[in-house]
Amino acid sequence: MNDQQQILALTEAVNGLLQQSDLPATLTIEQCASLLTMSMTSFRRKLSLEGSSFKLIQQKYLNELCVQALLTQNAKIESLAIQLGYSERATFERAFRQKFGITPSQFRELSLIGDNKNNPQNLAGIAQNMPPLSDCCQQLLKERDNHNLDIDKVVAIVAEDPIFSGRVIGLASKAIYGKTPQSLYEAISRNLGINTVINLAIMYTVKDALQAHVTPDIIEPYTEAFLIAPKLFQLLRKSVAAEIKFDIALTEQVLVFALLGILLLSHKEVGNHKFVMHSLQGMDDLHSLNQHINTSMNISIYSASSLMLSLWHIDASLIKQLTHLDKVSQQRSKGTKEDEMILFMLSCLYHMAAGHQDYSALAQKAELLNIVDFDDIKRTLMG
Repeated sequence: MNDQQQILALTEAVNGLLQQSDLPATLTIEQCASLLTMSMTSFRRKLSLEGSSFKLIQQKYLNELCVQALLTQNAKIESLAIQLGYSERATFERAFRQKFGITPSQFRELSLIGDNKNNPQNLAGIAQNMPPLSDCCQQLLKERDNHNLDIDKVVAIVAEDPIFSGRVIGLASKAIYGKTPQSLYEAISRNLGINTVINLAIMYTVKDALQAHVTPDIIEPYTEAFLIAPKLFQLLRKSVAAEIKFDIALTEQVLVFALLGILLLSHKEVGNHKFVMHSLQGMDDLHSLNQHINTSMNISIYSASSLMLSLWHIDASLIKQLTHLDKVSQQRSKGTKEDEMILFMLSCLYHMAAGHQDYSALAQKAELLNIVDFDDIKRTLMG
């Protein structure tokens, strides 16, 4: 048994009991603890050490059971409804439509549109046809790679692009980034910082390139979430104090860019883009969303992000980190405490962008990760 399996042994045992149950929605924490011959106190404590709880495991299992059955099985919707705890099919279909915007049968049909095997190639073709990075962005990256960037140089480069200059000033003027700057120099040196400005240049290039191909109700909120990422990271670092040592520059890049793939997957030329859009509406758990997009489209969100970034020759270290996080999220590689925190922050950003209103699962996960002041994080995400 490897380290990851040992760490998640009890979580896996609970999942095993849920799988064995004909009615997993009705399995209680008391029944689970009894079946595992553990006291309630010990059961809760050991799950907490694994960064989880019975409620989180059960809810995640039921969410994944629902979508997985629709994507990969010919399960009868009546039987699925009963497994999920609904008294009848009609009640389940109403709840599903309210959450996903379509019926379970329509969701199943959308997931089958397009040739799954060709989706990565389709995405690669779309990414390759995207415009190059803006001149401002290319110059910033070139000077950074040559170790020739200081604040004066950055201000001079950004000042040559009036549209991007306005965006930098506008973001720096938001209350969450501190006192309103009086100049571009102040906006960069005091409010944002050089690395953030470079990340913003790349992010806005992606937004501009996809603006005509991704619906506003996707591209606008996700862009807003990416812009919030540095502030979220700052709040989390305060919450965990010196407990975790982050690679600050790399982590900020991951937070801004890891979910860019959602925009590529939502591109109107992608055969399954409507399936993606309904999935974004209905799935409030980023891990489950990533897993099911991978099942349906043969590519993960993180891989789609890496695809775009690699075509623009963005930092190899960033691509490597996204690949690592993808493996950790799918439990194919052991994660560190830092990885857990990054995946938590990405879940927060996804929750914000997708417009999900129930933050209880994230609050519980924050408590398990010993993140204090989650209310401050929640207020920032909710604007």
